[in-house]
Order: sequence, then C-alpha cells, then structure tokens
Amino acid sequence: MLKASPATSHHPGLVILSLLFSLVGIGVVMIYSASAIFAEKTFGSPFVFVFHQGLNLGVGLLCLRFSIKLDYRLYQKVVPFLMVLSFVLLLLVLIPGIGTEAGNARRWIRVFGFGFQPAELLKFTLVAWVASFLGRKKEVLGYFSRALLPTFTVLGVFFLLLLMQPDFGTAILVSMTLLIMLFVAGAKISHMIFSLIGVVGLASLLVMGRSYRIRRITGFLDPWADPLDSGFQLIQSFIAFGTGGLFGKGLGNSMQKLFFLPEAHTDFILSILAEETGLLGVMVVMALLVALIVKGFEVALHCPDDFGRHLAFGITLLIALQSFFNFGVVMGLLPTKGIPLPFISYGGSNLILNMFMVGILINIARQHSPQPHGR
Repeated sequence: MLKASPATSHHPGLVILSLLFSLVGIGVVMIYSASAIFAEKTFGSPFVFVFHQGLNLGVGLLCLRFSIKLDYRLYQKVVPFLMVLSFVLLLLVLIPGIGTEAGNARRWIRVFGFGFQPAELLKFTLVAWVASFLGRKKEVLGYFSRALLPTFTVLGVFFLLLLMQPDFGTAILVSMTLLIMLFVAGAKISHMIFSLIGVVGLASLLVMGRSYRIRRITGFLDPWADPLDSGFQLIQSFIAFGTGGLFGKGLGNSMQKLFFLPEAHTDFILSILAEETGLLGVMVVMALLVALIVKGFEVALHCPDDFGRHLAFGITLLIALQSFFNFGVVMGLLPTKGIPLPFISYGGSNLILNMFMVGILINIARQHSPQPHGR
C-alpha cells in the first residue's frame, strides 16, 4: 500500500474535478453571452449555440464518468486499436460526402447531425502511444534510430493527414507535445535540438507554401498594416481587451460580439470575456487553468508506474499547450492557429476530449492516493 504524500493527501482528483466544473461553468455562461445575438440573427433563436454546447457537455460528462471509472492501464492495451481508428477517421474526413467542409477546411465527420473532429481523438491517441512506448522501451531513448526515428516516422504520417484537411495548428500542437514528452522522459538533448530544428524548418516551409498562412504571420507582426483583412481579427481582440479594462463592462455588455470580432464564441471567446469581465475575469480563468495544470503534473509526479506517469504528463501538457496557444493568439503574442481555449470555447469535440482526458487524470490520482476510512 502506497504511503500518503503531502501532495496527494488532499485528494487531487476532487480538486481537479472542482476546477473542471468551474471552467466548464464559465464556458457555458460565456458561450451564451458571446453567441446569443449572432444566433438570434442567424438562426432566429439566441439559445442555439448554448443548447448545442449543453448537449456536448452531456456527452462530455458521460465520457468523464467513464474515464474516471476505467482503469487507466487498459489504454495501453488498446493503443494499437486507437492508432488504426485515428488513421482511418483522418482518411475518411478527406472523402467528400463523408467529411464536412467549413471555412475552406475539411475537418468534421457528421453523425446523426453532430459534428466530430477526428483530429481531437488523434491528440489523445498519440499521447497514449508515446506514453505506452516510454513505459515499455524507455531504455532505447538514447538511440535516435530506435526511439526518435520511429516516433517521427509515425508522427509524419499523421502530420501529413492533418495538413491535408488542413489543420496546421493541431499538427504543431501535437508535435510540440510529443517532443516535450520525449525530452522529459530522457531523450538526448542533441537529438532533441536536431529534431526541433527539423520541425521548425518544416513548419517554415509549410507556412511559406500557403498565402493565407503568410497573411497570418504578417497580420500577427503588424495587424494595422492590413486592418480590414489579415489584421482585422487581432485588432478587434485588442479593442475588446482594451475597453474591458480592469473590471470589464459587465456580463452581456460586449460590443465586439456585435459582429465585429469573428469567431467570438469559439477561438476568441477569451476576448469577449476580457471585455465583459475585465482583466480580473481573465486572471480568474488563467488561475483555474494553471491550478488544473499544476494538479495534473502532480498526479504524473506521484504515479508509480511509467505508463501512468507519462500518460498523465502528456494529457496535462496537451491542455497546458492549448491554453498557452489560445492566450497567446488572442493577446497578439502568437500568430493565429485556430486552437480553442480548453473547457471555455464553443465546440463539442474539443470539450468532450478534454473532459475525457481529465477523467483519466482523476482515475490515476484516485488509484495512487490514500482513500478515506471506511471505503
């Protein structure tokens, strides 16, 4: 029986669950606030988006409960199945009639009226795959040909499928997550530097190969050079942050959501939150996310088996990088990547996947934390 440590004595699973519900609650409120007027004008009802998010939340709660109950070690056994499933789904999404196109991107498969993004499943699949590899063959990390080369070969295949959608943001997010997982696990620094140079070089070529990606970079570097096109969204985000001030205009009083800021209830929902609740509201969301991330890393640190430790670390890192990228984009610190804010932004696939992964963190925490007397 494991002895209780100071970091686990207050049941991190319950803390993580409380943080999750706090973030999801804020997300539902902000989705309604950011989307109601747009939904009313477009669909005739202000509740369209918040209703759909409520359905997504219901599915997410079922997945959360499932992953809390299921022993996390079983994921190591089904990793090959998940890899094949992710590969097949990423192929299917590219087929007209199966994959659904929106905004010049083909990223969704619709089932019974609900859209699903295979790229979201891929995030967890690759994290679980690398965690499984590190749990079984950590001793070969020092050999580039036996560890990093096979990893990058598999990653390259999925990277290509993501680019065909195209989904450059997810490709970069997953690549960074797996690189950091390998580095933390003990891969040689020289190998990691070489790999990072390769990833940066490839990303640069991909950016230069598409005019819309170049416009994103120029819009990021100087949004006021093209305020009506490439810089428009970022400028509107700046206005939202600037007019929100310290305490905000009040919930529901945003002006930028009145058809000024595109994607107001999705990727740029933080801008509306900043306008309505001010810097204080942004700091609250940031504090909740940081607390969740810290608890996730604590779970990884105190997990005694290699697979669980790397899985918890990878899941937490994935949530952390998504949060970092979203904050960076809406604040003008990073180029636009189309990555939603975890638990806050509108969107079913991302919410469900993140809630499922948080359930895994709770399962790991429960199995390696002391239980109350009488249970």
